[in-house]
Amino acid sequence: MSRPQLEVADIIRSAGRDFVERNRHWLRWTHLKVLRAIARCRTAALGGHIDECTSCGHRATISYNSCLMGSFCSWGVAEQKGMS
Repeated sequence: MSRPQLEVADIIRSAGRDFVERNRHWLRWTHLKVLRAIARCRTAALGGHIDECTSCGHRATISYNSCLMGSFCSWGVAEQKGMS
């Protein structure tokens, strides 16, 4: 499965600062914490690793670590659908 051209994190990185400034009156620290985590997701800020095939030894480019906020389990989708 290929990655989409644009992800939510890309939008937050691009417009998040302006959004926060315009909406500071109602945003809580929990909102800001989530926005920051999403913006840092899959970037060098969270570290990364190089994937390597155990069969042939081929090494892919660096894969940056995820914040896990978009995974099934971390949003509670698995529990809601009886998948846990």
